[in-house]
Amino acid sequence: MKRLAYLLLSCAALVTASSCSKDDATPTGPKEYQVEYRISSATAPTSDYISYDNESGGTTTVNNVPLPATYRFKRTMKQGDHLSLLASLDGGSAASEITAAILLDGREVKKETGRGANAQAVPVYVIGQ
Repeated sequence: MKRLAYLLLSCAALVTASSCSKDDATPTGPKEYQVEYRISSATAPTSDYISYDNESGGTTTVNNVPLPATYRFKRTMKQGDHLSLLASLDGGSAASEITAAILLDGREVKKETGRGANAQAVPVYVIGQ
């Protein structure tokens, strides 16, 4: 009887512990996020090429974009879905650099800086990472 009571208490403790969640826990089901991409460069006035995952999950590509540039939209995603961004400079110098960042709900989740004559920044973020 004592073992059965211990077993039941242990199971109850496990259920209680697993049902508690932290505020920053990533949901496994679909959730709508405010997605924001930020691209900037201290050395170049334009990016020759930007490609990013858009609100439908497809890819948007733009050329000769004045910097800094920002793209915002809402997208429903679940754990395992990803966001990617590619921003590049063409024909710069060895000192050229470009920075690209991905923000979710106003919080920066990934940031990359590319340097050099053909600098590229390619941040990729997976929900639940």
